[in-house]
Amino acid sequence: MTDEAPKKNKGGGRQPGAGRPKGRRNTFTEAEKKKALARGLSPLEVMTDLMNHSYKRWKAEARKRKPDEDVLMAKQKATLEAAEKLAPYIHPKLAAVQHTGKGGGPIPVAVDLTKLSDAELTALEPVVAALAAAGGLAGADPEGEGTPEA
Repeated sequence: MTDEAPKKNKGGGRQPGAGRPKGRRNTFTEAEKKKALARGLSPLEVMTDLMNHSYKRWKAEARKRKPDEDVLMAKQKATLEAAEKLAPYIHPKLAAVQHTGKGGGPIPVAVDLTKLSDAELTALEPVVAALAAAGGLAGADPEGEGTPEA
């Protein structure tokens, strides 16, 4: 038997009741954000100004008859770093979205071909024939002739 007291903490990880409750807003509210922005420039404006300033200095150096390559590279680097930090706020990354139907299967599409004109059906025929030949249309007629009418 040891004289050690039992540990109260299990060593990290998820703990019941810990953290901000679901649905509760962050303590930095919209009103506080507006108040902070009213005091001066936003971080986004500072980054934009820095990027524009660095870009102008870089272009001015590049226009010189014999630009100092070290200075030119430093100005390019400063401009690029500012642009990289600013880009996610101006151009957010697009999330990949995969659309699926019920149970992860294909999305069913119902098309009423009776509403198409003869010209539209004629234009659609090679597309349907190619899909049928490739196995993309189960039960389709690759010849495009359809079922003979009675």
